[in-house]
Amino acid sequence: MFKKKVKLVKRAKEVSLTLSKLGFYNIYEYFKLLFGLEVDPQTKPKKIREALERLGPSFIKLGQILSTRPDIVPVYIIDELIKLQDKVAPFDYAVVEEILIRNYGDKLWEIFDRIEKQPIASASISQVHIGYLKTGEKVAVKVRRPNLEELIELDAELMLMVINFLEKHFETVRRLNLKGVIHQFKRTTLREADFSIEAQNFKIFEKNFEGYKGFKVPKCFQEISTSEVLITEFVDGIKISEVEKLQEKGLDTVEIAKRLTDAYFKMVFKDGVYHADPHPGNLFVLDDGTIVAIDFGMIAFLPKTKKRYFMDYIVGVITLDLNLAIHFYEGFNMFTPYTDFNNFETDLQFFLEKYHNKRLEEINLKEMIEDIIEFIRNNHLKLPSDIAYLGKAALNLEGTVRKLDPKFNPTQRLKKFIKTTTTDYIKEKSLEVRDAAQLYFQLIFKVEHIYRLLIRERITFQIVFKDLLELQEFYREQIGKIAYSIIFIGLLVSSALFFSAGKESIGDTLLILSAVFGAVSLYKILRF
Repeated sequence: MFKKKVKLVKRAKEVSLTLSKLGFYNIYEYFKLLFGLEVDPQTKPKKIREALERLGPSFIKLGQILSTRPDIVPVYIIDELIKLQDKVAPFDYAVVEEILIRNYGDKLWEIFDRIEKQPIASASISQVHIGYLKTGEKVAVKVRRPNLEELIELDAELMLMVINFLEKHFETVRRLNLKGVIHQFKRTTLREADFSIEAQNFKIFEKNFEGYKGFKVPKCFQEISTSEVLITEFVDGIKISEVEKLQEKGLDTVEIAKRLTDAYFKMVFKDGVYHADPHPGNLFVLDDGTIVAIDFGMIAFLPKTKKRYFMDYIVGVITLDLNLAIHFYEGFNMFTPYTDFNNFETDLQFFLEKYHNKRLEEINLKEMIEDIIEFIRNNHLKLPSDIAYLGKAALNLEGTVRKLDPKFNPTQRLKKFIKTTTTDYIKEKSLEVRDAAQLYFQLIFKVEHIYRLLIRERITFQIVFKDLLELQEFYREQIGKIAYSIIFIGLLVSSALFFSAGKESIGDTLLILSAVFGAVSLYKILRF
């Protein structure tokens, strides 16, 4: 525990020193600017983004998560966070070799023929080297950064300290549930850092795109991958953002834009599992025009229930059905105590009317998402991670395909997926009617059973108030501090009395005990 505190203080010093070099007063002031609690005209959003890049892997990942949360971070800062470059200075090959030996032992050079020492990519979680297996296959060897898990734990603890401070001084921060954001950051980053999970993700997408033309998932060598090292087929292609190179190869960028859009809509509306970070650096194009996606560390799921909520919303827009559209927000549990329902319904009606008469090809996806973001902020709604990741992925997709073809509109390709999903939607609705009929039939017997329990049994209801429990815990801690302080003072006074009475041995013992209780008392008072 004490070692962790020392490491935390050391890390806090490193972060503060880095921020001070960039012109930020301290970490608390920086977070105020990041969350828009204070506005300094001299501090440009670009500078805030660059600070995250300088602070290292954990803060880069935090920035990426915050770029999906317009309900928390001002839009003008999000516009910069989206540009976050996940590029970090590479670590020495000697460290890479040490990690490889730890994971493979004597079998290392039985598996690999050779591994190139110079990395081809270096990001916040890992760096990638080209390798050659004994079987002759060229592979990408992805190695996790050393001590990454400890760094994530320390930075998460440091961030929670900052949030605790801000919550004490800003009422708006208490409403935002920023601690939930930090816990999400910690959970998702640790998950992304576990390559055994990413290997499983590869298998999911390999199966979903088996036999699919125009889009490919690289082979993952799961049997020789570990939690620290991921081995995948090497992709020798052109980055999808390098449009000129694609055109020089004679590839049709308009067709590539269609293929990418179709593949992504398949992930979301058919498979229910999608690549949550489809930025251009994760997408390559082969000589035959096939798109290859890499890096499946960040994926997201859209289960049938939540797909149904999306369909409810689409039907609500088409039919101008306000209640059906509201069902979407209820289903995702987006309402907060600060939502004004009168304003909410008025704004929602305006939004529905704006998009009601538009054909899919007339809808600008980016503009629509920006309208939704403004709607969420104005009505103090929570933004679930499902929608946040989907929104960010959609913006990345839209930006990529527009670069491939400036006239291309992704929503044009949505038609065939909407038709397919509508069929499933109707089937699910018919099943819902059947389930509802069964529920009402069984409810008669359930009510009778409850009635008999109320009469024959003693039923106790317990209501737990979260805030009251937190208040009780707070007072319990304060009473503990006071108790230690009283014991310290009592022992100190007693030792003085025994010294004055000439009983020095007892006085020494009591003095030592008072010093121990004094140290514990001081620690409890000053601890973070």
